[in-house]
Amino acid sequence: MPPLFASGDAPSYERLMGRWSRRLAPPFLDFAAIGTPAAILDVGCGTGWWMRALVEAGVEPTRLAGIDIQPERVEAARRAVPGAAIEVGDAGRLPFADQSFSVVLQLTLLSSLGSHGAIREALGEGIRVLAPSGVLLVYEPRVPNPLNRHTVLVRGSDLEAGGATPNERLSLTLMPALARRLGAGTEHRYKRLSRLPFLRTHRLIAYRR
Repeated sequence: MPPLFASGDAPSYERLMGRWSRRLAPPFLDFAAIGTPAAILDVGCGTGWWMRALVEAGVEPTRLAGIDIQPERVEAARRAVPGAAIEVGDAGRLPFADQSFSVVLQLTLLSSLGSHGAIREALGEGIRVLAPSGVLLVYEPRVPNPLNRHTVLVRGSDLEAGGATPNERLSLTLMPALARRLGAGTEHRYKRLSRLPFLRTHRLIAYRR
């Protein structure tokens, strides 16, 4: 199976997940064509931003499922993505059968869970519901954020303990504090600066079953 992340793509992810929908839509569409009716699960879906981006990229809403622990966010996500199966639930206790999804997304979810134990539980659950030949995508900071004490840095040992030893990694996302100060010519400057690995604050990790 070809790599999900083409080498040299990091500079083209200028705006966090905004460009991901176009870059990752082809492999998502391939995965969505197999498996159960709801082929893609967004764990910690929030108000449905990412699922809506996938729909705009060509994924059928009926192929999407989402779960979030906050009922008000679930209601907002249902309004944003009609046709998707979105439920209230806990990332550490997913209400789905084993091997139910071809793609499982955990995007800025793990660092918000409060402890390394909770991170490992959520990773284990993500893998449990992942179908054979499926892919788990994790997007998280790769450096500590001293300005947000509520976040927990996801460690390599968390991934290993949760059973999600990465098959592929991609560093991306220009340091937000720097990106907000680029001023005129932001697009050009962002692309140039994001080529410097030490200025990228996040990582996208793919685990293939």
